[in-house]
Amino acid sequence: MILIIVESPAKCKKIEGFLGNDYKCIASFGHFREFTNGLKSIDFNNNYKAEYKVSHNKKKYVNIMRASIKKASEVILATDDDREGEAIAWHICKLFNLPILTTKRIIFHEITKKAILQAVNNPTILNMDEVRAQQARQILDLIVGFTVSPVLWKYISRNTEKGLSAGRCQTPALNLVYENDLECKKAKGETVYETKGTFTHLNILYKLNKSFIEKDTAFDFLKKSKDFKYIMNVNDKKRVKKSPPKPFITSTLQQKASNTYNFSPKTTMRLAQTLYENGYITYMRTDNAKYSLDFIESTKKYINQKWNSKYIGNKLENISLKEDSDDKSDKSDKKSDKSDKKSDKNNLAQEAHEAIRPTDILKEIVQNPKIGDMEKKLYYLIWSNALESCMEASIYDVISSYIDAPDSLKHKNIKYKNNCEKNVFPGWEIVKGIEKDDEIFEFINSLQESKKVGYREIKSVITIKKLKTHYTEARLVQLLEKNGIGRPSTFSSLVSKIMERLYVKKMNIVGKKIECENLLLKKDEEIKEEKIKKSFGDEKNKLVIQPVGIIVIEFLNKYFDNLFNYDYTKNMEENLDKISAGNFKLKKLCDDCRKEIDLAIKNISRKEKSPTNKRDSKMKKGIKIDEKHRWIIGKYGPVILCEEGGNISFKKVKPDIDIEKLKKGGYKIEEIIQINENKAKTLGQIEGEDIIIKKGKFGLYFSFKGKNKSLKYVNKNIQEITLDDVKKIIEKKVAGKSNILKKISDVASVRQGKYGPYVFYKTENMTKPTFISIKKKAWKDIDMEWILNSL
Repeated sequence: MILIIVESPAKCKKIEGFLGNDYKCIASFGHFREFTNGLKSIDFNNNYKAEYKVSHNKKKYVNIMRASIKKASEVILATDDDREGEAIAWHICKLFNLPILTTKRIIFHEITKKAILQAVNNPTILNMDEVRAQQARQILDLIVGFTVSPVLWKYISRNTEKGLSAGRCQTPALNLVYENDLECKKAKGETVYETKGTFTHLNILYKLNKSFIEKDTAFDFLKKSKDFKYIMNVNDKKRVKKSPPKPFITSTLQQKASNTYNFSPKTTMRLAQTLYENGYITYMRTDNAKYSLDFIESTKKYINQKWNSKYIGNKLENISLKEDSDDKSDKSDKKSDKSDKKSDKNNLAQEAHEAIRPTDILKEIVQNPKIGDMEKKLYYLIWSNALESCMEASIYDVISSYIDAPDSLKHKNIKYKNNCEKNVFPGWEIVKGIEKDDEIFEFINSLQESKKVGYREIKSVITIKKLKTHYTEARLVQLLEKNGIGRPSTFSSLVSKIMERLYVKKMNIVGKKIECENLLLKKDEEIKEEKIKKSFGDEKNKLVIQPVGIIVIEFLNKYFDNLFNYDYTKNMEENLDKISAGNFKLKKLCDDCRKEIDLAIKNISRKEKSPTNKRDSKMKKGIKIDEKHRWIIGKYGPVILCEEGGNISFKKVKPDIDIEKLKKGGYKIEEIIQINENKAKTLGQIEGEDIIIKKGKFGLYFSFKGKNKSLKYVNKNIQEITLDDVKKIIEKKVAGKSNILKKISDVASVRQGKYGPYVFYKTENMTKPTFISIKKKAWKDIDMEWILNSL
């Protein structure tokens, strides 16, 4: 029996089916060994030799591997084709005494019969340079985490529930969010009037090319607009091409899935893993935006048969691998060619795999009932992008036209402008289809000379320009790649890590509400003023740094800037690349890192006074509010430390405290202390009876006419509940009519069942809903991310 060892058990059945009864496939279940004892596991004086032990939760799988290896006539290592996979293969050899120089190692990037057979027929051996690069990465992470994190405990807080930590890539990732937050706060925005008008019998929308700062200027402009003689002029028609999308790499897939389906990077990778293991797509962790020659040829054939040869891209050589080989021995040759390929991919690209694509272009959709709807959506995204990227550009005729406008108080020669287009050749856009409405284009195109036109209405509305927005998870992943922070295999975990540490929170942001006085001019009518309240800067599902994150990153930037700046992190990744190519030594890289940390810690010791006792430790940390109060980081996050009469106590902090304002002494203590929600709150009277909100064992309630009534359906905290909320319950407009505790989205909600709360999930494509038990999870904390990870 020939034994093949992979990382994931989901691959085994397919691989055994491809290879027949002479082969058996088992899984290591990822990494199964870990350092024995933190930094003590590393012998710094012996070339950083490390000691490992079997992870406690992997002993079962190690025993299965041991028994299977004993029975096997031959062992073939088939772990993933990346550094972690190479390291896992090495650990298998070391733990089970398999010869490193002769044990077969096979490489494949898709789980198809052709790919598996080709890999088995073309085995290689372990790439020890890749193993050393992975070990260097692991040791560097250990050195940074185990050396810098204790400094945070010493000078900021030791007792947080999640534990303050620094990380080689985690900290630069946090800094990207921090810098984004500073930009958002700095960009106050500029309030202006923007003007648009509809002209001609077709009500074509035109936008004025100037904005007005004052209302008076906008009003004067509309006043002059009322009887102005409008002349439309048309520029020459231009022909433009719209390029097809580029092949997916890890970061661009995550971004597209986020923009299209609101999938987080973590969710996208989980779904992609399922598709890969079931043989539908190629390996999903890649920096290389190129396809194999076989895939290019099969896609060209598909395009020609479905449409015609005109739709086949004419620059496919730019997205084709020069050599169509799965043999990992090609890697050294590919790396030497990097300088020739910098124009079309990240400088740090590993080029270990193809771009992410379907294994079979003929398979437009996944019809396997065992594959979920979310996986099917992601597959179509990957399939359509791969197909479109191999097609010809779409072609449009574009016409720009403009209409003269009256001079304003402060502007002359201003104009209304409009661009419209007509599709001439669909190209890649034919895959999803193009909506055609050429009436406006044909009308404007028919005009041979200047034409008098009339307006239907002209409107000047207030807007706020130059606002900055917070990052999405996918945008952060893109920036991690751009700055050389981490690898495709680590991008999503880095984003998750800074949220798990409570440094960053994914949340909705309430914008600024302002009173708008918009101006409207309709044909043959007077100017009307419309007063409305409008919110600007609302954001959904964005990454926002939290107070704990700000305190941590500012401390690390102050004392460890050299260690965590983007260039240093990028250079470290480049040196790991050099180790994997056999051109750099693990010892030098780790030595340099340790020296950098030692210098920084000595600098802290000179500048920061170390706390001498427990009470002094608490009082020295945090931000001073007054002589008796200090904002500090406690076990569960920020709290107010109160010292009075020799006694120390702690009080809750209100959310959304501005740390910069706090540092400058901008808050009074009563402005930041959270009112105790356990206290009763009197709302007023109904039918002569006092309505008092209380908090009991099962949540908030009130008493009325001798009966207690629950407030759980109101879904507000005690400070937000109003007398109207209570009246609705008394009138039976809320209580008993709905079992929905919390609406999360159009497809998901938390509901009250006979045996407690549960999640109800049903999309348009599902014939039956999915019910998810929330077990010990507090239902108020359930969000879409939790639901997607639970499916």
